[in-house]
Amino acid sequence: MYMRLLIVLLVLTANVSAQTHRIDSIKASLPKLTGEAEVNSLNELSKEYNFYWIHSDSSLKYAKLAFQKASAINYKAGQAKALCMQATTEGRLLGRPGTMERLAKQAIDILKDEKDPKALSMAFYYTGVALVIMGRYDEAEEPFSKAKQLAIKSKDRWLIGWAEQGFGFMNFKDGTYWKSFPHLIEAQHIGKEVNDSVLTTLSLVLIARTFNMAGDPQTALKYYHEAFRYSMPFIRLWSHHEDMAYSHLQLKNYDSAHYYQQLSIRDLATQTTDEKVRQKFKHYSFGYSIEIQLGKKEYDSILNHLLPGLPQLRSTTDVAPYFQSLLVLGKVYEARGDYQKSLRYTRELYQRSTGHRNRAFRKDANELLASIFEHLHQGDSAYFYYKQYAAIKDSMETAQYTGRTALYLAASEAENKIRLLRKDKELSEQQLALNKKELQKQSQLKNLLIAVSIALILISLLVVRNTILKRKNEKLRNEHEQSALKRKALELEMQALRAQMNPHFIFNCLSAIDNLIQTNQADKATSYLSRFAKLIRAVLDSSKNNLVPFQKDLETMQLYLEMEKFRCNNKFGYQIQVEPVLLHSDYKVPPLIVQPFIENAIHHGLLNKKGIDRQLDIFIKLENEHIIYSITDNGIGRQKAAGLKERNKPDHQSYGIAITRERIHLHNRNGIDDDLVITDLSDEGIAVGTKAIVRINCSKS
Repeated sequence: MYMRLLIVLLVLTANVSAQTHRIDSIKASLPKLTGEAEVNSLNELSKEYNFYWIHSDSSLKYAKLAFQKASAINYKAGQAKALCMQATTEGRLLGRPGTMERLAKQAIDILKDEKDPKALSMAFYYTGVALVIMGRYDEAEEPFSKAKQLAIKSKDRWLIGWAEQGFGFMNFKDGTYWKSFPHLIEAQHIGKEVNDSVLTTLSLVLIARTFNMAGDPQTALKYYHEAFRYSMPFIRLWSHHEDMAYSHLQLKNYDSAHYYQQLSIRDLATQTTDEKVRQKFKHYSFGYSIEIQLGKKEYDSILNHLLPGLPQLRSTTDVAPYFQSLLVLGKVYEARGDYQKSLRYTRELYQRSTGHRNRAFRKDANELLASIFEHLHQGDSAYFYYKQYAAIKDSMETAQYTGRTALYLAASEAENKIRLLRKDKELSEQQLALNKKELQKQSQLKNLLIAVSIALILISLLVVRNTILKRKNEKLRNEHEQSALKRKALELEMQALRAQMNPHFIFNCLSAIDNLIQTNQADKATSYLSRFAKLIRAVLDSSKNNLVPFQKDLETMQLYLEMEKFRCNNKFGYQIQVEPVLLHSDYKVPPLIVQPFIENAIHHGLLNKKGIDRQLDIFIKLENEHIIYSITDNGIGRQKAAGLKERNKPDHQSYGIAITRERIHLHNRNGIDDDLVITDLSDEGIAVGTKAIVRINCSKS
């Protein structure tokens, strides 16, 4: 675990070094810039200190300087962007969403007479974010709608992505997280398209949280891992690693839960040196660590963490950490038996949360108040709050069930939409490629016509060159044809091998069925005759194709084994184990690829063994993009079987295994001997069977 932490720190150090270089580069260019270019660079510096080199004072310093410079030259877009950078620093880094709202609305006011939809779109976006942070969700919808309308008007994909992220953020915070999913999927798709790591990461972590809230930690972790491929210091400040720890805790992966909890603590210490920012983000570290501390009764540690920051949280309008702090304080004082203090903080939570749409805190407050009043032996009050708690809980559970269903429906619809958009994009790119190719052809024709005028002086060289090229091409063509003929011959040989069934096998099967008929066992005869016909049909069908579905080949294998066991009077037993993932996949394999090994195991290994303990085991699994067949018998072993074969059929040579090895190499296209490994099994030097392992490259239909 510590090694993983060390690796993370090394990566972060490299990222910080790269970002420092960018800041130094912008600063070095500033003295040479004037006018709008200088304002834009100052705003870029503010952005760097906000999202990458987390330092609120520096971010505000350069944003304010950019605003002054832009005001002096009446550069309205520069003024608005500077105000927006101040707004996001105040709201997101310092936890002052009220100030964030005021600055964003000031930017809107500056741009009201300007025809600059791009700058205005971002100003409305930041206004909406500020309102969401303060829990004013109904008011936030209007600025986000305006932000999206302006983004569409300006035909700016980047702005559309941020507007979509805003809607997703709003729906996530107000509890309708299934509504957030389509917006966030679109936002992360656009983020990847325009190469905006901030947009991509913010969208992916919110998608992850929606699945955490829906009780699907496995899917949540998938999106978290994808998000941290694009992560930067600004994202690592938030408690996303804490959320990942909680996901692993739900999955009972305790080592991973501890690892990500430690990483969350390390993030706050390593991502910024700004103490004001650190103090703000300390209030966001709930969940896994707080639950552990409550379970261990580390009440003093929790109080020392929460009480100093509570006055500041009261003075701000950032409701989430404020409400969470009140809830935890209420729980701590109740656990310590100080019911009056617990009642004070819980009532504050109850009163403040009543005016917000987020019912989770109201539910928790009612539950805690009911418990406190029960401890105080005030049954009427306890019953009153318990009734409210039960009503909200039932309502939320119904909404959660509906929401979870809606989330997965929304996920499916959003993913389908993304696939269609990508398909349209691919078709457009193909059309552009065709147009480009046509233009290239026209250009080549024009160049050819120009070249004709000087062709006379080069014709002798061209003739010689064309003759040499023709000979080379002829040689390559001959080699290719020979290779194709060789492959065709091998394929025909394989088809012949597949098409022919061992005559003894067919004869014995028919004789056994005839015996059933003669002994008046008509039902059994009909059953085995049906299976025999089905096997023959399957073999004939397989001989027409280079690849068949895995499930069909498995069915043919089972039929073959069943008929072999039947015709051999049940002299051996067998079992087939297949990994479930292969039974529900669309993989294809060469037909009858392992049949020669099964036949050898039965006829040379098992049937030559004395006694009744004859067993054939077949295990099939998926591993590293390969299907692995393991065929094991407890027969007499290859050496003894070869001796018997030499005595019984001294002039007979079998090419089945050699041809099958060529088939495997031809399919896998690598010529690796490990694709087929046959091992003699022994016990203290005595042969106890044979094991064949066949590895086949996965092929999908």
